[in-house]
Amino acid sequence: MLMKRLVPIALSSLAGYALWQWQARRTTQRLKMSHAKPEEVTTWEGEGGALHRTGPHMGPEPAKPAH
Repeated sequence: MLMKRLVPIALSSLAGYALWQWQARRTTQRLKMSHAKPEEVTTWEGEGGALHRTGPHMGPEPAKPAH
C-alpha cells in the first residue's frame, strides 16, 4: 500500500524538478540573449567613416569647377 502512494509522489517530484530546471535554463538563455552586443552601425565615407573592407578612399582629390 505504501508503494502505491510513494511511486506517484516520487514521479511527480521528479517531473516538477525537471520542469524547474528547464525553466531556469531557459530564463538564463533569455537573459544572455538580451545582453548581446548590438549590431555594428555602418558609416559611409561621406559621414566621417571609412568603408569596412576597402578602408578610406584613396583616389584623386575632387576637381574644383573653373569659374
